[in-house]
Amino acid sequence: MRTVQVSAMRDSGANTMPAHEATNTVRRTLIGLGVFSFFINLLMLTGPLYMLQVYDRVLASGSVPTLVSLTLLILVMYGTLAVLDWIRQSLFAIVGARFEDQLADDSMSVTLQNNLNDPGRPSQEPLQDLRTIRRFLASPSLCSLFDLPWSPMFFLALFILHLIFGLWAGVGGAVLAGLALLNRATTQEVLKATEKLDRETQMHANEISRNVEILEAMGMRSGLTARWRDKLDQADGAQRRASTTMSGFSASTKSSRLFMQSAILGLGAWLTIIGQSTAGAMIAASIIMGRAIAPIEQIIGQWQNVSNARRAWTSLNQFLSDLAPATPPMLLPEIQGRISLSNVSAGPPGADKPVLKQVSLDISPGDVVGVIGPSAGGKTTLAKVVIGVWPARIGEVRIDGADVRALPRDVLGPQLGYLPQQVDLLAGTVQENIARFSDDADANAVIAAAKEASCHELILELPNGYDTEIGAGGAYLSAGQRQRIGLARALFGNPKLIVLDEPNSNLDSPGDEALNVAIANLKKRGATTLIIAHRPNAIVHCNKVVVLDKGQVKAFGPRDEILASLTQSWDQKNTITPIRQGGSVAEKGS
Repeated sequence: MRTVQVSAMRDSGANTMPAHEATNTVRRTLIGLGVFSFFINLLMLTGPLYMLQVYDRVLASGSVPTLVSLTLLILVMYGTLAVLDWIRQSLFAIVGARFEDQLADDSMSVTLQNNLNDPGRPSQEPLQDLRTIRRFLASPSLCSLFDLPWSPMFFLALFILHLIFGLWAGVGGAVLAGLALLNRATTQEVLKATEKLDRETQMHANEISRNVEILEAMGMRSGLTARWRDKLDQADGAQRRASTTMSGFSASTKSSRLFMQSAILGLGAWLTIIGQSTAGAMIAASIIMGRAIAPIEQIIGQWQNVSNARRAWTSLNQFLSDLAPATPPMLLPEIQGRISLSNVSAGPPGADKPVLKQVSLDISPGDVVGVIGPSAGGKTTLAKVVIGVWPARIGEVRIDGADVRALPRDVLGPQLGYLPQQVDLLAGTVQENIARFSDDADANAVIAAAKEASCHELILELPNGYDTEIGAGGAYLSAGQRQRIGLARALFGNPKLIVLDEPNSNLDSPGDEALNVAIANLKKRGATTLIIAHRPNAIVHCNKVVVLDKGQVKAFGPRDEILASLTQSWDQKNTITPIRQGGSVAEKGS
């Protein structure tokens, strides 16, 4: 029996969303940030109060000791302000890091699952959304949002100085708030379209980069670069329109704020002239009003960051709400390799029509089964359905009697070996790739897998042997080397179920011989093996054969019987029959 701990960030019965759980985790820190923001804004009154005392008391009394005392006092207060502001900024960075840390695994899981569900449109949107939120939490934009609730404190101070000061500041705040709402209504859809175009452009650029050798070899570079440039121009155009609109609102806000601050000086001067205020109150009112409306101006100036973070939060929350709840730890026996398909219809995720149609098979443990048939007959689909990466639309796929969809991948994956039709290794060393990037992989097990795949000597000939860096996708290796190392990866850990999809497509004669030796060893140790093949030498050691054509099983049984039947059928179809046409003998084939 094998005990498998399935990682869980949350209880499977929890009703809360993962993103909300992450917010609850940092809630105490956010409350602390609110307290810090209160004291920071309170200390922002230091400057206006100093001005008020200097103009109204120090200048009137001519007392130098009073001036020195006030100056030393504000030095201490501004020093305290600097420390509190530094702590607040640090806390914002901590909140962002903690939020990202809690949702990173879930975001990666949902990203991989979405790409598995729709391989034709790969995307990293959940991860990008998480990074957007992380950057926002550590940005000045969030500081402005935390300062905004304390703006009424400054408006109250203005009312204390004089009713007219308070009313004028209220008018200014209303004007700026109206500009902020209008900015949001005007740019919301444009920003959403811009973000979508940016992601499409990036995805297209990544696709071009991955296939640069093909583009260069076949003269496709200029055409695809032109298509990318067209998408880039669309994204830039949308970004330019959004930036122009937001810049207009930002400029209007700034000019309105400057006018309000200047006008309040005029009001203060008038009130001083008529004896209802003082010069100190006039200067203090101007500074306080600037501070009262500053958060609104800052939010408008950084509206794109605020809007992007809001959309990222909504998007990420939606993605994570679709994530299947984690399961508790399970005790499962080692699989034996029995495969059962019952009336299975399946195809690539996102495709309109199934490729496999009502396929039923029963493969016993230890069987070595060759899957043959014409191209587009459903062979690769069968391989992916058996290992559970593509779900069955209809019917059931079972391994040792358990539905493959119900088996956690952390349990099933290490017990499977899979060599895909297109072997893509990952950036790292040969040893890391064979060991499936396991941190605690035994070096002897890696070497054993390489020897079982008959590629140990091939690896030793590489510049640094098993420690050779192979580049992204195994770019530093030949196709044949990638295929043989991919076979070693599939055999790592002595899995009981191995699926090989055209394992000899890139192999030369020595590679073919090595593959046959590996398959013979798998048969000897009783591993259930499924081999998708176009070339007959790949099924030499198979004891059973499946013939797939147009997504349906045309034949299944002992290899020799199936191949003999296929040969007889071929001979009958291609028999040359003499027929008489107009007194001469013609020959007609199938």
